[in-house]
Amino acid sequence: MRWVFLLLLAVNVGFGVFVYLRDKAPNPDAQFVVLQMNADKVQIVPPRPAPASAPAPVTASARAICIEWGSFGAGELARAQSALDRIALGARARRAQVGVIAGYWVYVPPLRSQAAMERKAAELRDLGVDEYFPILEPGRWRFAISLGVFRSEEGATRFLAQLRQMGVRSATVGEREQRVTQTAFLISEATDEESAKLADLRNEFPGSELRTVECR
Repeated sequence: MRWVFLLLLAVNVGFGVFVYLRDKAPNPDAQFVVLQMNADKVQIVPPRPAPASAPAPVTASARAICIEWGSFGAGELARAQSALDRIALGARARRAQVGVIAGYWVYVPPLRSQAAMERKAAELRDLGVDEYFPILEPGRWRFAISLGVFRSEEGATRFLAQLRQMGVRSATVGEREQRVTQTAFLISEATDEESAKLADLRNEFPGSELRTVECR
């Protein structure tokens, strides 16, 4: 039974050593306070502001807007310019070339020969018609004289009435779809009053149109 006694003695000695070492070990909480370096000087730093976003790129919707009035063939361009000058827009009104599909034209029907066409052209000049285009290409319209092309029948009829007042009796209106280059007016920074006057001009030129477009 001696070995049992020795075993119990060893257990008691081991337990005593454990209790002694536990009491001598430093307090973890107290050690945490010691480990804080300059705790009284710690400051809370506010978060950095987000970087300013780059300016948004200029889009088509942000570009300048103009009013386009047109379009006009050679036959009506001078009269349209004179009417626009009454509004006194100055440099804010300028011309621009536009491609359109013309569905009607005012013309002198084909004559029998080139000589007859040239005589008719001379008669037109004597009557004050300076804008015309003799057609020499082979085909149905050879030796005809084009006096103007228009997008609408209304515009062509109005121009024909002007020619009648000048004494031109041989011209007529017909359908002839073709892509042509005409002239439109671009007006920038128009005021409400100027826009109203432009609307009145459109009524004076029934074949013309007003619309808003990007300035170019």
